[in-house]
Amino acid sequence: MSNALKRMLLVNMACMGASTFFIFLNPYLLAHDLQEYHVGLCEGGFWIISVILQPWLGPQLDKRGRMPFLRWGILLLIAASLGYAFVPPHVQYIFPLRVLQGAGFALYLTSAWAWVSDHAPPEKMHAIFGYFGLAALGGSLVGPVAASLIRGSQPPYDDRHVFIAAAALFGVALLLVMSLRDAVRDVVQESGEGSSLWTLARRSNLRGPLVGSLSFGLAVGSLFAFAAAYLQSLGVGSVPALFVVLTLVAGAGRAFCGQLSARFGASNLVAPCLLSLALGAGGLGALQWAAQPSTLMVLAIGAAAGVGYGLVYPLLNALAYERLEAGERGRGVSLVAACIDAGNATGAALAGVIAHKCGEGDMFLAMGILVALTGLLSKISDRPGQALEV
Repeated sequence: MSNALKRMLLVNMACMGASTFFIFLNPYLLAHDLQEYHVGLCEGGFWIISVILQPWLGPQLDKRGRMPFLRWGILLLIAASLGYAFVPPHVQYIFPLRVLQGAGFALYLTSAWAWVSDHAPPEKMHAIFGYFGLAALGGSLVGPVAASLIRGSQPPYDDRHVFIAAAALFGVALLLVMSLRDAVRDVVQESGEGSSLWTLARRSNLRGPLVGSLSFGLAVGSLFAFAAAYLQSLGVGSVPALFVVLTLVAGAGRAFCGQLSARFGASNLVAPCLLSLALGAGGLGALQWAAQPSTLMVLAIGAAAGVGYGLVYPLLNALAYERLEAGERGRGVSLVAACIDAGNATGAALAGVIAHKCGEGDMFLAMGILVALTGLLSKISDRPGQALEV
């Protein structure tokens, strides 16, 4: 692996670590009298801006390179983090900050995956995609624990310092990014540059991965928006335990992503992984019937969700990499991101409405069923050998 790729792994670890500091944002907002549907609205804004940006971002990545958008993405994440620390926690202020944060996250993450696809040797692509995802999970493992230490273990929690610390960590990532450069244009070939994002979306060989991306977004949108607050309401002592074990299991999956893909095929792994995410969501919903949820139950649920969470993202990007020409891969990664974020926005908003009307336990049960159905649909609709437009 090149030194540039190693530095990008550190960048991803820092950015995703800082991003997981915000698992406490929604509990902070709910503690300041925002309602569940307000939180769902803000979460929807975070994800829907990516869907809006991706049709523009994908062609720009292939035309102008990855680095400018990487840098701007991290700058927006810094601005949003500082905004949370200093604005009143009211929906009219939080919603635009969540949109700003969502724009920064979309610019960073889509550009980063496209940059890695440029620099990954084809014969090591699955493994490097797995390592890149593993670096993100390394940051995600440290992030919730660090945020817990910064905010304190007893109320009143000091959430503002958590947001300032996140901004500082994003700043470290920005300094590292400044040392990286794009691949030269003769590596990123010009073939396919006339295809729009929506033209690519109509290709039958991308149908399964795109449905899988939507299903993955539905799961993640509801899980990360409401799991922490839900577990707190049930009296679970160590909320970060769910995310820590989820991250550890997901990290193990990403470490072996290359070997698993080589043995079973990336397209064959997507649906089972989505079903494991559905099982995790359903398990959270079932906790409502436990008199006092045990730590072991929470850890088992985190492990079930971690299997899918770890593998699906690199597998989906790998499928886009394999099924598109080099000059289309910026748009391909952007298209996968758009579908994931559409699922995230829909999942967060839908989960907020269901939780407000039926309670968070029933919401997680409903989302588990929805993720299972869409995960099965991704397998049924997959046409790996058909690349022509339909």
